[in-house]
Amino acid sequence: MSTDATDAPAARAAEAPAAEAPKYFQEPASGVPLAVFAFGFSVIILSMANAGWIDARAGLFVPVAFGTGAFGMLVGGLMEYRRGSLFGGTFAVSYACFLLTTPLILRFFAEDVTTLAGALAFGQAFGAYLLLWAVFTAFLAYGAYYIALPGFLAFVLLVIVYLLAGIGFMSGPGGAGLIVIAGWVGILDGLCAFWLGMALLLNPMGPREIIPLVPYPYGRRR
Repeated sequence: MSTDATDAPAARAAEAPAAEAPKYFQEPASGVPLAVFAFGFSVIILSMANAGWIDARAGLFVPVAFGTGAFGMLVGGLMEYRRGSLFGGTFAVSYACFLLTTPLILRFFAEDVTTLAGALAFGQAFGAYLLLWAVFTAFLAYGAYYIALPGFLAFVLLVIVYLLAGIGFMSGPGGAGLIVIAGWVGILDGLCAFWLGMALLLNPMGPREIIPLVPYPYGRRR
């Protein structure tokens, strides 16, 4: 018997792919749909109040931001960290912090600051806070450009919302018109967030793409 004949099975066994290790945990699902839905609900409710669609005195933004926005984005962000997505986890947890902090400022601290320092001082402080978020969001928009169009648009529109609202609050009573415009832009921003979330959620369910996601590089050949 030739040596080649006896060595052939051993060679084939060496070339065969190694058996996959058993999986003790399911692959984690993406937390982005949950996070952007929570963000969309919150930003639309707040923007409807800013745009004058609903009465801001109803106070609906505070419970929605806490129960839907902050909680949903925190859970979605932790899911993204679990699956190794640094960008997804960072954006979701960061805006969960925003949706937790902002209602606290408006509900529990705005009146005290206004009483002690005046309405103009509170507006300037809160406006500066929003402008800092505009800078942070602009950097995230740069990253989202390389992911998909609805995500990029959502971040760009959010930068505009922060800029308009921040300048509006810092301008005092004369900035009310900017806050109204910020409300209209915020509604569009929330709709873009819903677009992204629905595309990620529904497209894997059907035999073909249900909602266009328009991934980077946006129609150009890869």
